[in-house]
Amino acid sequence: MIYSIQAYLEDYFSRTGLRDRDQYAVSLARLYDRYRHGRTTSLFLTKMQAMRTIFYKQNATLKRGTFERRLLVLLDTKFKKKRFPSYRGQWPKELRLRAGV
Repeated sequence: MIYSIQAYLEDYFSRTGLRDRDQYAVSLARLYDRYRHGRTTSLFLTKMQAMRTIFYKQNATLKRGTFERRLLVLLDTKFKKKRFPSYRGQWPKELRLRAGV
């Protein structure tokens, strides 16, 4: 999963003409894979802001806060897993019959 996120970010940076000399895409992919699930947007944005990188100095036209929010929306749209409510009741009778229970 990390490689997919990394490749997506590198492609996005390439398409938009951004330079990534300190492998910000790799660090962000790791962070997203490890910490995004179950965290609120504001908490995860705080983690993104805490990352040390020269990416924003190399791409001085970017406003870090705005760009990080946009990146998070892009990543969530592409990679965030859908949450399904857990089933707490009994299985319907027709499903139990099909399963042989």
